[in-house]
Amino acid sequence: MKIRLTITRILIVLGTFGIQQQVSAQNGYFFPKATQLDPKIPTPEQFLGYPIGTYFTRHDQVVAYFRQLEKVSDRIHVQGIGKTYEQREQIIVTITAPANYNKLEQIRQEHLKQIDPATPALTNSSPIIIHLGYGVHGNETSSTETSLLTGYYLAASNDAETQKWLNESVIFIDPSLNPDGRDRAAAWVNSYHSFPAVGDPLDKEHQEGWPGGRTNHYFTDLNRDWLNLVQVESRNRLTFFHQWYPNVQIDFHEQGTNATYYFEPTPKSHESPIIPQFLYEYQVILAKYHAKALDDIGSLYFTKENYDNLSPIYGSTYPKFFGSVAATFEQASSRGILQESTNGPLTFAFTIRNHLATSFSTISGAIAEKAGLFKVQKDFFKYALEQGQKNPAKGFVFGDKNDVTLTQKFLGLLLQHHVEVYETSDNISQEGKTFEKGKSYVVPSAQPNFLIVHSIFEENSLKDSIFYDNTGWSIIHAYGLKYAKIPTAFSKGAQVKGLAAETGKLTGDRSGYAYLINSSDYNFTKALYQLQLKNILVKTAFKSFAANTPSGKKAYLPGSLVVPVVGQTISADSLYAALNTVAKTVNIEITSVSSGFSAEGIDLGSSNIRSLRKPEVALAFGQGVTSSEAGQVWFLLNQQLNLPVTKLDLQSFGRAALGRYNVLVLPGGNYSAWDKATVDKIKAWVNDGGTLITFQTATAWAVQQDIVKEKLSQTENFGRRGDIAPVPAPTEKPEDVKKEGVKAAVTEIRPQQSRPSSERLDYARQEDVEGSKRINGAIFLSDLDITHPIAFGVTSRKLFINKNGSTLLLPSANKYATVAQYTAKPFINGYSSKANIAKVANSAAIIATASGGGEVVLFADDPTYRGYWLGTSRLFLNAIFFGNLLGGGR
Repeated sequence: MKIRLTITRILIVLGTFGIQQQVSAQNGYFFPKATQLDPKIPTPEQFLGYPIGTYFTRHDQVVAYFRQLEKVSDRIHVQGIGKTYEQREQIIVTITAPANYNKLEQIRQEHLKQIDPATPALTNSSPIIIHLGYGVHGNETSSTETSLLTGYYLAASNDAETQKWLNESVIFIDPSLNPDGRDRAAAWVNSYHSFPAVGDPLDKEHQEGWPGGRTNHYFTDLNRDWLNLVQVESRNRLTFFHQWYPNVQIDFHEQGTNATYYFEPTPKSHESPIIPQFLYEYQVILAKYHAKALDDIGSLYFTKENYDNLSPIYGSTYPKFFGSVAATFEQASSRGILQESTNGPLTFAFTIRNHLATSFSTISGAIAEKAGLFKVQKDFFKYALEQGQKNPAKGFVFGDKNDVTLTQKFLGLLLQHHVEVYETSDNISQEGKTFEKGKSYVVPSAQPNFLIVHSIFEENSLKDSIFYDNTGWSIIHAYGLKYAKIPTAFSKGAQVKGLAAETGKLTGDRSGYAYLINSSDYNFTKALYQLQLKNILVKTAFKSFAANTPSGKKAYLPGSLVVPVVGQTISADSLYAALNTVAKTVNIEITSVSSGFSAEGIDLGSSNIRSLRKPEVALAFGQGVTSSEAGQVWFLLNQQLNLPVTKLDLQSFGRAALGRYNVLVLPGGNYSAWDKATVDKIKAWVNDGGTLITFQTATAWAVQQDIVKEKLSQTENFGRRGDIAPVPAPTEKPEDVKKEGVKAAVTEIRPQQSRPSSERLDYARQEDVEGSKRINGAIFLSDLDITHPIAFGVTSRKLFINKNGSTLLLPSANKYATVAQYTAKPFINGYSSKANIAKVANSAAIIATASGGGEVVLFADDPTYRGYWLGTSRLFLNAIFFGNLLGGGR
């Protein structure tokens, strides 16, 4: 018995010694200069049970480790800031000396006072605020692993340098900006990881399946959502950002496997024209600290190339619009545990170590340059205020009394960005539009956050063409909301501090005849679907009318909903109760009427008022479909309508019973995998009364397959009719994929060439010359037929569209079928070459055309673009509900 116990003790000692050796080896690799690491603080390896860099760590394990650090260290504090759609917790880890943490609120308040130009700048006795954001793209996984090592070292290290860092800074770590995407990527790699690791790039471990882990639950790129704030993760994160305005904020990413390491500064041509140059100059100052850190470990790197520093849609640029010296760090990706590269075998551990080195160089550099960074942020807000005072537009007014929902949505966005907004003090007439007091709001240019105001309201003019993402981001154009610039001084009402209480209501007593809902409110299709879910018969008016209501004569736009009392399957009392519930739930006004005899226009028994069918929607999904567009449709139908759309994988169409659906949506992508039998099946389904809705390249495919008798522009590189060129089939949109540290390939409009060009140019000019042919994303103006059912509820013929694809449609031969057509001078905002503008001019943006007994609605562009292009998404929703009633306009 004693012998067995002795052997057991020996094995325990040997096992402990082995673990200590492993920990020592890993610490030696990641922390080669560490001399005083507290053994009471568990390393990530000790907590997780495996060395960092040998597995992808799940998000719940990441959260659990930081909460364990919080238990054993008075330097670490964890707070939840919200949850993702898949109910994963978003956290922020605060790391600082206990003395700082004990007065954290005082530090925060003193820091925020820097917004006021009259407040003196902070002194060196104040801590610098540093924010390290890891893993906004879920499958760029080295950064979140880095966050674990960064947190461990700052908790465990007792050397003089670390003590200085803790005393002189407040460090925030967001360890996983995209928890849902991260776990999708982690599950893939951990499932296909081999022992030993396989470096062959073609191994399944490195060939992540559709849609990949880059995006969140709804396939949204969260690094394009900082200004738009469509997704819950972004809104949670922004709330925290505005509580602090860090002096330095870093966004950690990955790039192509054959690249090295990138850190800012970016090229001057990629800088924002409205950000002060002195802020960009501090990127150069901090860069020397990053260079030294990477030099010390022998890692290759590059700067001043490729990456945009332009718009506030990114995590590395949005903070700049509030005086932070923010930057992108890009590490070559192993996309697994080991992958071959042109620079030799690339291990996951190596990628983590590089990000760890720059995490520490960020902290040391920020502290060393503290005085200058305080001055930069102080000067920034002064600069922003001065620019606002000089702006030709002294302010902006917006709001529509007939569309409370859209007005409040836009107001809410401004408040989330901490923009100063005021009630109108009186009625305002501007640019031929009237804005009523109490129903509209004004935004002055002269405010410290003017640069965000500029980004939301003003058009930009970009001369360079070399950007890898959207160059037109004016939110006001995306919303399609009535607004105007105010060129002179104006009076302001009370400042708006929050959104008004919801005012949805049913006006009037229980009716024995009918109830009305105006189509002017963005939520009218939401109300329609909620009524249909209750099996309530709803009709829509194809022409405008005016009704005598309890509050007087009221005008109703085409598309307005009529709910008759007669013909329902429920009693008049139950109908009244149901309408009351929907009005409050959807926040919309429903009005009772006692007669079908209208004050003006058609009566309520007119044949121009038609019954609506409840949509049963199927959405193309899976490999070949552009995941971002599919995700946007999924998000819109779920979050706006509460509609349970069926997501049909392309591989399932052959055996799917399409008869159970009456609406089929094909986002952009490559549908060449569908054989003739599948195409014929879709044609037959449309002919039997289905509504087919297509975006971008799916529109080109539908034309090519003769599902519709429309035509693509002959200036487009589609060749002869019925023989279009192949379209890309990425799992991500080209704009969202970074390759080898070079900007992504983006859609290009190429004219046909009858013979090879004889022009000879210098090789070095290739990027500039070819780049000018691209449309990365710019805003164009179209003329919208507001009498068409696809445009129900819209009152302005000016429709702004984000164009980031090459599909060009000729106007329909059916003179009533072109719903929207680009104007002769369509360009509004962003960058597009003159040649491309000329090609877009006068082309069709939206066509609704009959095909047998059904209808096909062709969008040349993406109407649901990134979830925030509400001006066109409402047209897409109209297509879902009213497409079957169009009759081709014949």
